[in-house]
Amino acid sequence: MHTILREVGFLTILAIAFSLPTLGTQHRPSYAPRDLLNVLPSALDVHAAAIGSRIRFSGKERTVFAGLLLTERGSSTPIRISVQLPNLVRLEEIRPNAIPVVFDGTNPVFTNSRTEEQLLEIFSSDTAEGMMVAVKEGAAATLVGRRVLEAADGAHQEAVDRFDIFEVAGPVRSIPTSPDRLKLYFFDSETGLLAKTQYLDETFSPPANIEISFSDWRREAGSAYPVRIERKENGHPVFSLTLSSITALPRQDPTSFLTGPQED
Repeated sequence: MHTILREVGFLTILAIAFSLPTLGTQHRPSYAPRDLLNVLPSALDVHAAAIGSRIRFSGKERTVFAGLLLTERGSSTPIRISVQLPNLVRLEEIRPNAIPVVFDGTNPVFTNSRTEEQLLEIFSSDTAEGMMVAVKEGAAATLVGRRVLEAADGAHQEAVDRFDIFEVAGPVRSIPTSPDRLKLYFFDSETGLLAKTQYLDETFSPPANIEISFSDWRREAGSAYPVRIERKENGHPVFSLTLSSITALPRQDPTSFLTGPQED
């Protein structure tokens, strides 16, 4: 458990303005504007800038991650994950000789394991990009506060973090039941990068408190990426993903992304 100390000035919850400016009709790119996040509420500007150019400009809309998935039981599995804006996700190599698990951004996916389902949710919904896509597409969102202090129980006063916290409500479209989730996104106030996402998963009985943490951020080709992603349930680690390779690529035709081999 954590104790959250709010600074003076953040007692009032501030709603995010969703009035998005209309994209200009001149010099319109050949791809759909929704493929990028170049138009967002001003409250997200600092966090969009921290992620870098890949979410605002064409040429790096697709990211291919490769790494190792380590479970709490000690098993280690190589995995390859492709993500293309706005929220297309493709999981490969998680099971030997298995066909890829693919989420098209809209239609739910019937997976072969709970881990696959959770990975789809992480990369389509729990990341900073997933949150921004949801906000851009009209999800109910609130800015809870900026530079909110959080300290572990019993920690020294110096051992605190400051977060910009956003609350976003909406369905998880990758899951067949499309459960509604109220998620809290904690952005590091100093770096602007996403530190963790928290929510209650009521598909468990009893419901479980979920935390997805993003750490060891590094910059590649003008954009920031987390190298380590960890999932906890009720405070206990379930699995972690350590990425050894991160490649930014131009967008792929959506049909090819979903059905064909991935172009590197």
